[in-house]
Amino acid sequence: MIIAIGGCSRSGKTTLAEALVWHYRNQNKTAVALHQDDFVQKLNDIPLVQGRTDWEIPVSIDFEKLSQTVSFYSAHFEVIIVEGLFAFANADLNKSYDYGLFVEISENTFRTRRTVSNRWGEEPAWFLDHVWNSFQKYGQPTSLALRVSGEKAYDLEIITEQLKQKSA
Repeated sequence: MIIAIGGCSRSGKTTLAEALVWHYRNQNKTAVALHQDDFVQKLNDIPLVQGRTDWEIPVSIDFEKLSQTVSFYSAHFEVIIVEGLFAFANADLNKSYDYGLFVEISENTFRTRRTVSNRWGEEPAWFLDHVWNSFQKYGQPTSLALRVSGEKAYDLEIITEQLKQKSA
């Protein structure tokens, strides 16, 4: 089973991916999460926006390497979770997914979480606008993705039940 998790920056994609990995491991299944951040292109191959590396566009991800890794892991794990801003931005990967989850948060929540996070250092206001606008342009889910709120704690029983119902 391959599950994609998409959503904007700081929406809770990684948190949900790791929670699902442990949920399936507790069901005695082999499970792993693949994070798109681990498949970025070489720094010199990513365009700049106003002098800053533009991580907020699909060309920043090495989708070929990610697809190869998903294919390899498919032979070794029962559950693979692919999470990232661009989880639904690559047609070939979309074909490999059995399920999709889209973590939704408001623009206000995004701005609050991104501003208090020091992961990327201090970011100018224009860059927050760029991140949000890029998400709106490139980070949207396929129509088949189940929408999950990233505004509150995840209820894995409800989410996994929705996935089961979707496959029925």
